[in-house]
Amino acid sequence: MDGGSFKIEYPVVLRFEGLYPHQLGGYEAHRLRKGGDLSHVDRNRTELNGPPLIGSEDWAATALAEIREMTTENFTAELESLEKRKRKKDIERRIVEGPKQPWRPTRHGPMREVILTVNKDWFSEDAKFFGVDQESRENEFGVHAVAWLKDNFGDNVIHARADRDEAAYHIHAVIMPRTTVEIAKPKAKVLTATATRRMLQPSIHPMIENYEAAQDSVGEWFAGLGLVRGKRTAAAIREARDTGQTPPKRRRHAKTWEWRRKEELRLKAEASTLNEERHALEARAARVQEREDEAETVLAIAEGVASGTFVPDEIDDQPGLVEAPAAQETATASPTLDALRKRSPSGFARASGVFGRAWQRLFGQARTTAEAEAAAGVADAMQQVSEADELIAKAATLLPKDTRTLVAKIRQTIPAIMRRLEQRANPASVDEKQDGKSSEKPRRE
Repeated sequence: MDGGSFKIEYPVVLRFEGLYPHQLGGYEAHRLRKGGDLSHVDRNRTELNGPPLIGSEDWAATALAEIREMTTENFTAELESLEKRKRKKDIERRIVEGPKQPWRPTRHGPMREVILTVNKDWFSEDAKFFGVDQESRENEFGVHAVAWLKDNFGDNVIHARADRDEAAYHIHAVIMPRTTVEIAKPKAKVLTATATRRMLQPSIHPMIENYEAAQDSVGEWFAGLGLVRGKRTAAAIREARDTGQTPPKRRRHAKTWEWRRKEELRLKAEASTLNEERHALEARAARVQEREDEAETVLAIAEGVASGTFVPDEIDDQPGLVEAPAAQETATASPTLDALRKRSPSGFARASGVFGRAWQRLFGQARTTAEAEAAAGVADAMQQVSEADELIAKAATLLPKDTRTLVAKIRQTIPAIMRRLEQRANPASVDEKQDGKSSEKPRRE
């Protein structure tokens, strides 16, 4: 801090990523913006990327062709070495196995991708603060990056490019670490040539072998641009372990393909959750709409019964509702029973059943009461008729013979009258009596 002002220190960022030859096709497709994850790319600035800074446009195809050539040469040299040593069985075995890839199996692969950049503010806001044009600062950084790559990796830097269409200007480079190793050493006192093999071996470069040394190197190289070395995380971890303290977490840079895979899984999970929530919401909305239709149907039927538009009736021996004839002729705005049934079958069944049963109970009780009252009246009348018949029979004994004969004929009609009254009061009982009498023989008076 000087005179109340301060200067932000921006660290230069250096990253190495493992790379296999079979990944060069995807790497090149992404460089040309024809494949890979392009969601973070500003396509309006892609044309500013320009041609490669190191290597030709067909660098990837050239590299793959060289690797195939190395594979063939190594296989031929191995067979020649075995033939000179007369190892016939080994020759047969190797012919069956075929050529081997010109590198030893490793977790990171035989090649390296190098990424060099700085925080985007250094290229834009900080550049303006110092009166420097952003493009000039990007070009200056690119020149330093290319020089550092060539100084440390020489001809093994087969490609380098600048990306200007992403968040911050950065340099991508590909290292193809070529070397030659011996296949087998000659036996003592045997004059035979040493067999060699061309290989890809990242450890031949100190900057790849020692990551801390690489960070120190770029820190010194870019110091002229006002940039500083990144945090000494590895040194801090070692010091913490030596002193028995908890070491700081090592920052892990996710590989592009790994980040893309996780991002796709995250988006799929989010899409699945949204889809489930959408279906649940639609199901809830459907249930709400169904309940609303049911409630409106019940209400419409109640209003129709109250206004006389719908009247109860027996439908298939079950209580139900029908439209009143007068209502069918005059009503136009009110919904019909068929329309209400279609709107909500459950609401229609519930309402029509309730109102039909209520009507049945109401008028059924009234009919039962009327029938009971009628039966009681007929029984009383029958009792009075019976008593009157007995009085007539007693009085007839005092009358002249001709008069008694006439009274007897009149009394013969009383049983028929009694039966009609009884049938009116209780038809079933009379029918049973008639059935019983029909089975008896007629009596003589």
